Amino acid sequence: MLLPLLMTLFGLIALFEGIFLLTHIHKPFLVFDPTKSKYLAPQLKNWGIVMTIVGILSIISGWTNNTGFLVIMVIIGCVSETLMAFAITADFRINHRK
Repeated sequence: MLLPLLMTLFGLIALFEGIFLLTHIHKPFLVFDPTKSKYLAPQLKNWGIVMTIVGILSIISGWTNNTGFLVIMVIIGCVSETLMAFAITADFRINHRK
């Protein structure tokens, strides 16, 4: 009973993150400024779409109560979150080296 609830929570977080990335393509946030970087805006759009899809599928997997689907979505979610973090911060790391 707890696993579907936690998977739904993970899906909501991923969905919020995807929508946040999609709505911040043309305005600066935190230490990132997509208006000044040619690399960052496409990354935000691509990862926003990916995270929105992962969020929706994670919510669906939480409600289907299929263990195989849950495990697959946990793995896909963890890998996509990690890759997204590295891809978005790559521009920051390259442009702000000392």
